[in-house]
Amino acid sequence: MTIAEITRENLQAPTIKGNFEAQENEYDYWVTDIEGKVPGDLTGTFFRNGPGRLKLGGEVVGHWFDGDGMIARTTFTGGKVHFSNRFIRTPKYVDETEAGKFLYRGFGGAPKGNFFKRFAPPANPANTGLILHGGKFLALNEGGRPFAVDPATLETYGEFNYDDSLTKTNVFSAHGKINPKTGYYYNFGLCFDIGWGGIKPGFELYKIDPSGHMVGRARFALDHMPLLHDFAMTENYAIFIQSSVSMQGNILMTMLKNGSFADLMLYDKQLTNKILIVDLHSLTLVDTIEIDPIACLHFGNAYEKNGEIHFDLMETKEGGFATPDHKIEPLDLFSEDVNFRSGAARYKRCVINLKSRRFQSEYIDGALEGEFPQWDWTRTTSENRYALATGYTGEGPKTYFNAIQKIDRNTGKVEVHDFGSYRFNGEPLMVAKPDTDAEDDFYCLCYVYNGNTDKSEVVVIDSRRFEEPVATIKLDFHIPQGFHGMFSPKVFL
Repeated sequence: MTIAEITRENLQAPTIKGNFEAQENEYDYWVTDIEGKVPGDLTGTFFRNGPGRLKLGGEVVGHWFDGDGMIARTTFTGGKVHFSNRFIRTPKYVDETEAGKFLYRGFGGAPKGNFFKRFAPPANPANTGLILHGGKFLALNEGGRPFAVDPATLETYGEFNYDDSLTKTNVFSAHGKINPKTGYYYNFGLCFDIGWGGIKPGFELYKIDPSGHMVGRARFALDHMPLLHDFAMTENYAIFIQSSVSMQGNILMTMLKNGSFADLMLYDKQLTNKILIVDLHSLTLVDTIEIDPIACLHFGNAYEKNGEIHFDLMETKEGGFATPDHKIEPLDLFSEDVNFRSGAARYKRCVINLKSRRFQSEYIDGALEGEFPQWDWTRTTSENRYALATGYTGEGPKTYFNAIQKIDRNTGKVEVHDFGSYRFNGEPLMVAKPDTDAEDDFYCLCYVYNGNTDKSEVVVIDSRRFEEPVATIKLDFHIPQGFHGMFSPKVFL
């Protein structure tokens, strides 16, 4: 290599392509390229799920939500790090891999060239969330039933239906929650009742005992079909929000024209917005409280205190979900000008007085625009002081999040870890250090795509020195941006 070639290589412009470029390869190796030092007391496994393939046979998926699910797993043990990734072998992934092209309808539409595919429901890519409960490790997507996976080998076992409790028509969301005090797991799924009055939307809430058996379920009606993606959970209650983002229009005509379900999602302030409070013990509706129009995807922790329900959420800024004509605009993920920040949200604390039914909310003023709120899951349903979220800083590329923020919910203080130019991070996870009762003594873990090298990293941050990383684990390749993950103190290899 000549000096001129070396200079050109070193001056290569940073890129965003690996943020969403497919990663068809599956790896399984001990990582040795580590900047800094992995803490010796960090033991366990960091899993993350997300769309690993967004292009196939020269075609791009119609929506980010449609990429085939791929689990990335980083295992920490004795100061060493092992990485593995593997696609979830859904029927969609297996069939399309063999065909070398997209075959199934997704949230963003149906493949071209097959008229009958237009009328099929979206296939389940199992690409959104993960849960380890009742001895089962499940990959989740709200478009269908979960898929069981071996957490050690990442081998796919197949669809999981809780001893036939979930039928083919039931869906199971990506945002179930475990109460660490009882071991019970709660999840939900959207549903429709069809009668003489037409199609009536609603959702079904599932109650699963610590051994992994479904022991209760109940249906609840909705006024319209909102983008019901997540909920908040206290010791006794589940809190759902019927928001202004809703599926509207003629589904059949949309399919006939080969349109997408994304085309039907509209932001409409005229729709009734309300909070639904469900008793988790009896699975009955306790109250509904109408609120001002709101758009939100993700909730933080929730707890009860002095006759009140406290819960956090990320509220999408006005217009962030929609174009001026109120349609939800798909993002061109592969454009250098793609602007994820247009859909950024703000961290908000909410309080409901159960007696007076009064609802109050306030922003954390110092918090950055971002998404993906997180907390220490061992404190779920208990009052928490600290939370994490992604964020945007400065005026750099708006391609994806470039920072993590640590939020003190009591004082409003916000500390920021800025990853720098062309380094884009996903959802952070909060992992409490062992042998400590101090809430502000944890590790923050996240996956980062480094556009300067076109490779991905796993970054470890200490809560006590939040601005600088403790360790940057450098992978030899890129991993596309994902959605949600989880941490287990168990070592899976």
